[in-house]
This record gives sequence, C-alpha cells and structure tokens, in this order.
Amino acid sequence: MKAPEGPRLTGGTAKGARLFSIPGRDVRPALARMRISLFEILRLRLEGARVVDLFAGTGSLGLEALSRGASRSLFLDVDRRCLEVVRRNLAKLRFVDRAETREADAFREVERLGPADLAFVDPPYDFYVERPEDLRRLVEVLLARVVTDPEGRVVSEHRPKEGLGEVAGGRIVDERRYGDTAVTMYSRG
Repeated sequence: MKAPEGPRLTGGTAKGARLFSIPGRDVRPALARMRISLFEILRLRLEGARVVDLFAGTGSLGLEALSRGASRSLFLDVDRRCLEVVRRNLAKLRFVDRAETREADAFREVERLGPADLAFVDPPYDFYVERPEDLRRLVEVLLARVVTDPEGRVVSEHRPKEGLGEVAGGRIVDERRYGDTAVTMYSRG
C-alpha cells in the first residue's frame, strides 16, 4: 500500500498523522491553517459531538473532529474514490468504530440525516455559483432538522465573497477568511 501523501491532522489524538488523499486536483482538502483556527473556535463543542461531513472528499474535517474528541462522524460523498480514501484514513487512524461512510448526494440525503452537533458543508467551490439555491436549502434543512441544538454549528467553507450570507432559520455566528478560503459558521435561530 502506498504511503499517505495528503494533509496532516493538526490536533487531538491523531495529531500529525498524514492522510491518504486522492490524486489530481478534483478534491481540495481543507487547509491546515484553516483547520487549526476552525477547530480552536469549535474546541468546546467537540467533546462527544456527533458530526456530519458533507461532500467529504478525503474526510479531513470529520477526521479532525474525531481526533479532537467527537464521538461519531458520518462522511457523505457521491464519489466512491473519496469514500474509499475516507475508509482507508479511518482504518489507519483506528476510528472505524466511530464513523459511517455513505455514498449519497448531500442535497437529497440531508432530509434523512439523524441529529448532529456539527455539520461541515465543504462542496466544490463552483457549487456556490452554479447551485447557490441548492446549497442555501441544504444549510436551511441542516439548521431546521439536523443541527437543532442552539449550540450546534453548520460550518460552510467557500471562496471569499461567494458564501451564502444570511439563511432562513439560522444566524451567522462567525466568519473567517484564510487566503482564498472563507468559513461561515451558522447556528439555529
């Protein structure tokens, strides 16, 4: 088996572990400095949290959450290659018993998701231009049906100036920019 060449986890029990990644430019793992900052902001919400990693890619956000104390993570993606990489990463990090992978379209599957404390929405950035209403509805459903605790968060990663802005049923509680990447955090309300 080829050695992992992807990003490293930035904290928790698996800090420093290098993740398997997908060759090519189709999948964009979250930047390390963005993950360090994001997970410092979410630190108090991670212990025992149930996490949903939509558009999982390599799974770096859900894996980072598990490493930092989340109890469960669901990884959702339509690409089998991505899910295979997530499974390899889960096995390598010994997180298999705390995770589930599901091959599904997030826009359709959101209606069937169980409760979660954190939801990561990290689609291909072009979706914010090509499918903004689908993404808006996705975040609204997450806030209405999945991340219902007022302390829960829906975290949307996007290009600066291409985020969703305000959404029905939610409020922006934090926004950060990391070079060409921006993160908007929503809570219910």
